[in-house]
Amino acid sequence: MYTLVEKFAEVLSTPPEPILPGSSVGQKRPSTSSDMPVIVVWLTIQDHKTTGLGRVTRSGETLARNTSVIEVGSTPPTFSADLKHLRLWPLPLKKEEDVQIRNVTNSAQPIAYRMVDGPSRKDQYAVDAVRGEVVFGQAQSVGEKLEVVHWTVTWKDDILGNAYSGLMNVELWANSLNDVNAMSRKLQDRLNTNRELLRQKGFSKLQAANLTPVDHLLRSPAIGSPFPVWKQELSYRFYFEIEQQTELSDAGPIKRIDVDINGHLKETMSVPPTVT
Repeated sequence: MYTLVEKFAEVLSTPPEPILPGSSVGQKRPSTSSDMPVIVVWLTIQDHKTTGLGRVTRSGETLARNTSVIEVGSTPPTFSADLKHLRLWPLPLKKEEDVQIRNVTNSAQPIAYRMVDGPSRKDQYAVDAVRGEVVFGQAQSVGEKLEVVHWTVTWKDDILGNAYSGLMNVELWANSLNDVNAMSRKLQDRLNTNRELLRQKGFSKLQAANLTPVDHLLRSPAIGSPFPVWKQELSYRFYFEIEQQTELSDAGPIKRIDVDINGHLKETMSVPPTVT
């Protein structure tokens, strides 16, 4: 819920003519007279499922272009022992047609390899999308360098959307009656006229609900001397939605699944099979 308060602070502090700086809008009441003017926000979230706190889950994905330079050598799991099979990583492949290979041993004169259905030459290859590997027509030469380009899908964690509705209570604190009156008018004008800004910050609804008289009080903090304040409270019914930006999933694509079958069959396998 802190995000809701932060977004409301952005509404009030956005130019032109901000009500107060963003640092003066939050959840802390003034401790000394030098803290004022300040706007304090606190929330009451409704309990009803359709109007209270809700969560919407969606999945996301992005395309990623992967480029790597691989030195040829019989070093599993990259190359097979016969140097004719090259394991691609990361997976899954977007399309096998997107795999491009060049021999860049001589970077000034790279040699482009060709994808064909039945490779028979050293510079020809086919792609096994199920196993995620390249099959060359002939063995590659140890020590040479191959540039491999392919596209894959990068999965993200779920995109979480939080929806809140309820009552927002706004306390205006100032050192004088004129200051609190001016702050109250500017705040109401901002919220009544700048609907587009409210929508940009996630407020699809912000409806005036209550306005209290201005009070002249003696504020007694837990630490320090009491000091006089002028205070007014406003309340708004709100509906607020926000999406949480997610990081790339740290799990990544599944590279291999090892299976042990117990019972009568007693069989062990890997999917895809280990390249030999």
